Amino acid sequence: MVITLQLCDQKCFLVKKSLTNVLISSVCVSAAATLSIHPDRSVFFFYETVTLSCAVPGSFSSWTVKRNTSTKSSVSCETWGQFNGSSCTIKGVYPSDSGVYWCESDSGECSNTINIRVRTGLILQGPAVPLTEGDSVTLNCSYKEKYAKQSTSNFSAEFYRNGAFIGNKSEGRLSFIHVSKKNEGFYKCEHPTKGQSPEIWLEVRARAPSTTAPPPPPPLMSLPRLAYTIFLFILFTGILLLCISMRQKFTRASSSWTVDAN
Repeated sequence: MVITLQLCDQKCFLVKKSLTNVLISSVCVSAAATLSIHPDRSVFFFYETVTLSCAVPGSFSSWTVKRNTSTKSSVSCETWGQFNGSSCTIKGVYPSDSGVYWCESDSGECSNTINIRVRTGLILQGPAVPLTEGDSVTLNCSYKEKYAKQSTSNFSAEFYRNGAFIGNKSEGRLSFIHVSKKNEGFYKCEHPTKGQSPEIWLEVRARAPSTTAPPPPPPLMSLPRLAYTIFLFILFTGILLLCISMRQKFTRASSSWTVDAN
């Protein structure tokens, strides 16, 4: 089965990503594998180094990283990157590396997918994988010419969410201390003279409910045990009072003997 994907920079990305996930799922069995990316971004400048890693707890299968691009489909890491264990590294990404990536085992199991775009000029750097409510994140508006050695964010940038202006940041960074579902959406930034960046999708998932069970209540005492406990309490209390009374009588008697002796 051949899977093709035409890449885009705007909202069609979500539709195409969903379609790609469906197509990949049609030839893969979903597994508890997780694909991560370093640096954790979805947009890269020319010639950056990118590493994709498969985390597969408890699996004895052999895993590799595969990708779909605009020209080729379901191509393994050995063809386009440097494979090392369960990781694949691209040293010097280029626009032809733009595409959808996932982990796949030799038994046909698949992980989540990650979309990568490579370009020059102005980009907005954000996480490639979904966030969880309560996480912290910084969106970095960055500019770099094709052959420049370093990018820069040292400029005042305007930020937009779903097309609406949300603020101006003097250092080109938009930070969220604790994200929530309301922060989810399409984000882009604008340079004072270099125009706007392509949009990126910031996905926020609900935090899973706690699985820690509350401590069980103390066991209730049965009626016979309760009656037995009360009986013992009364018995020991009576014995204690009797001992105190006998001691007091003995003390008074001893005092009386002492007086008579004198």
